[in-house]
Amino acid sequence: MSHELLSPSQQMYIPAIAIINATFKHSWAKLPVATTIAPERVCGEARRIGYAGKSETDLAIYRLKIKSYPGLPTVTLPNLYVIKDGLFVEYQ
Repeated sequence: MSHELLSPSQQMYIPAIAIINATFKHSWAKLPVATTIAPERVCGEARRIGYAGKSETDLAIYRLKIKSYPGLPTVTLPNLYVIKDGLFVEYQ
């Protein structure tokens, strides 16, 4: 079986703990992050940097810091993300 190497920005990320959505009322300042390919292996951290609004149901906005491989530095992904249906998706 052949595996292509994906850059950190090409991966799909999930919280490493069970979360469906992170909102203004229910969110975490820091979360461990994993990929959908290897959900059991933590590969970085999500840091909450704000919210999409002030309502209790508005989504928390995160910045992802990913460590691709042991020995390589941590990379901060350029986009902002929210958690929707258990996945980190780009905030627009």
